[in-house]
Parts: sequence; structure tokens; C-alpha cells
Amino acid sequence: MAQPRPPIAWQPLLAATLAGAALAGVIGWRVSLQSLDAQIRSKRAALKKLALSGGIPPTQEVMEHLTAHQLSLERRYQHWLKAVAVPPLVDAAQADPQLYFQEHLHEVQRTLDRLSAARGVPVPEQLGFPKELPPSDAVPRLLAQLSLMEEVATLLFEQDVPAISSLKVEDPEAVPDRPEEGAFLMRLPVRVRLSASLSHMMKALGALSRARPLIDVRAIRLRPASPGGAAAAGERLETELVLARYLVAAETTEPAAAESEASEAAKPKPSPAAKPRKPKARAKERRP
Repeated sequence: MAQPRPPIAWQPLLAATLAGAALAGVIGWRVSLQSLDAQIRSKRAALKKLALSGGIPPTQEVMEHLTAHQLSLERRYQHWLKAVAVPPLVDAAQADPQLYFQEHLHEVQRTLDRLSAARGVPVPEQLGFPKELPPSDAVPRLLAQLSLMEEVATLLFEQDVPAISSLKVEDPEAVPDRPEEGAFLMRLPVRVRLSASLSHMMKALGALSRARPLIDVRAIRLRPASPGGAAAAGERLETELVLARYLVAAETTEPAAAESEASEAAKPKPSPAAKPRKPKARAKERRP
């Protein structure tokens, strides 16, 4: 009499499928980011070639051709830049960056409260922000990271992710361009901790891949919510995502430079030292 076959172990197969899906998602994002970065570098190089030297000026026909070509390259450059980098600050943020950041921080907190209350889950913690008002030169990148937090929380809840435990701001990282020119972009990471099933995570990753400007998925870490063993089908997974957006590096230094120039201009200029007056020579007394 034939002995019954042992049951098939589904847990290793599910874990392998999960790891393969996560790895494929990360590889796809890295390829997309590298392609967009290569496009931006190419357009910048083409724009620099159009700069005229101090030689013989070109004819009117050549000037019209160069102008049209430069405008075309500029439009394509701006298209790819908008796909990767967040837009610059609005006028209200430039007028008073610290006040604008404080107001936006409260606004994002209200959004998280509303999204969490609608689903009956705890409000995610916002971590990593300074306790006091940040310096003006740090406001552009903090605003970009704050906006990323709000967008990611909204997107994850829309994909029926059950709970988000925390959203943490990480330190910015310079994206090297050419050594002689310095960094062109600043990477602004945000660490997200959440609890979701495998199907919810796959839907969330698909939604993140369609976001514009680009949301770069830097890392994915998964582990079963229950201690020991692989996750069963439909079981929640404790997940950690490291996401990032990009900001043009010049925008993180211009406000600081402007503030420095303004403070220098506000300083009272020292008055020129008064020249000491020479004592008048006394008239010699005449003796009789």
C-alpha cells in the first residue's frame, strides 16, 4: 500500500516569491532612475556646447538655428528635470521660509490625523524633524521631505495598507555629478515603517512607481509580523521602506547665500577714523 505524500511546504515558496518581487521592483526603479539621470546629463552637456566663445560672431541664420536648437534642448531638459526633481519653493515660502515650514508641518499633521481617523488606526509618528525652527537653508529640503511624507501616507492608505507606524526624515545625500562641477541633485530620503499583507505591498509598490515627480525606492525590508517562520498567505508583514525624492542642489544653497548677503548688507559700516589734528605751533615769544 502506497504511503501518503507529505504536504507541500508553501512557506519557503511564498518567501522566495516575496523576495523575488521585491528585488525586481528595486531593480526596475534603479534602472528608471539611472536612465533619467543619463538623459539630464546629456541635455546639460548639449546646452553647454551652445555657449559661444569670444571669436567671430555667427551670422543671423546660424543664430536663429542655434536659438531654436537651444530652446528645444531647454524644453526637453526641463521635462526630464520635472520628472526627477521636486519643483522650487513658492513665493510664500521664499518670503518667510521658517514660518511657511511650520504652517506646512501642522497641515501635514492634520492630514495624517484625518486619514488615520477615517480608517480607525493610530496616527503615524513624524520623526526626524528639528524641535526648534530649522535654519532657512534647510527649509527647502525639509519641505520636500514633508511633502513626500504626506503623499506617501495618502498613497499607501489609498491602496488599503492597514497601518503606518512612522515616517522619519533622514539626512540628505549629495548625488555626485562631475567632480569639477560638484553635486547637481540632493537625495532626500524618508524611512517608512508599516504593516501590510503581500498583496497590499505589491499594490503600493505599483502606485509608487507611477508617482511624479519620481519616488525612488532605495530599500525594502520585510519580515513576518508573527515571530518565527515564514509569513502565511494574507498575513501581515512588518515592512520598512526607504524612499527618496530629489532636489536641485543649487536650491538648498541659494537661500543661505542670500541670507548671508542680506546680513552683511545690514551691518553698519564702520565710519572712517578721524585724523588726529596737529597741534598749532605756538608763536615764539619775543624777548625785549
